[in-house]
Amino acid sequence: MLGPKFFKSEINHLPNVDYTIQELPEEERPREKLEALGAEDMTSVELLSIILRTGTQGKNVKELSSEILNEHSISELGNQGLESLKDFEGISRVKAGQLKALGELSRRAERAERETIENLSDVRAEVGDMKFLDSEILRIFYLNSGNEVVGEEEFDGSVSDVGLDVQQIFRSAIECKASAVILAHNHPSGESMATKQDLRTTEEVIEAGENLGIDVLDHVVVGEEMSSLREESGLWN
Repeated sequence: MLGPKFFKSEINHLPNVDYTIQELPEEERPREKLEALGAEDMTSVELLSIILRTGTQGKNVKELSSEILNEHSISELGNQGLESLKDFEGISRVKAGQLKALGELSRRAERAERETIENLSDVRAEVGDMKFLDSEILRIFYLNSGNEVVGEEEFDGSVSDVGLDVQQIFRSAIECKASAVILAHNHPSGESMATKQDLRTTEEVIEAGENLGIDVLDHVVVGEEMSSLREESGLWN
């Protein structure tokens, strides 16, 4: 997924441009470059230049696009008011609307790319690879209120060996703006039954989540099969 750092990295390497688009070599003009090479080989500045089409007096459209993307990532444009976008010299109300629409489309595309975990089958699909591991790991999924995965962390070692830091789990959850978490760990022995330590740790995590208003949806153990502590342990009753 393309975020603010991607766009800024492109912009920081953009050479200074002090000529009009017409003075650029034809192969460097955005529309001509799109036709010749395709969109995937173009920078974000060049793509935005095609959408805006024109610059303003003393500033060609590539310079204007570079200025905008130095201030906002594409997805951030959807959060800006029309008047705020019009503060850029050369951005009319029509172009401000184009920028805002582009930002909203980008945000919708980002949401569409997110994985969702809505049931135990979805969890199974996300942790199926863990049954083939030779060592134990703990994997944590952070979900928003729409069950979209907004973050994921992985720790080496068993639930007990890894020295599970419950505070770190929920610190990460807060940073991700997650409303729920799912824990998963594997048993290389192939045994999918939870140990007493698994149960004690899960109980501790559930209690911490309740205090913070973050749901612990499940803790699954992956062996040859997968077991759900929510279904089998009684800890959520």
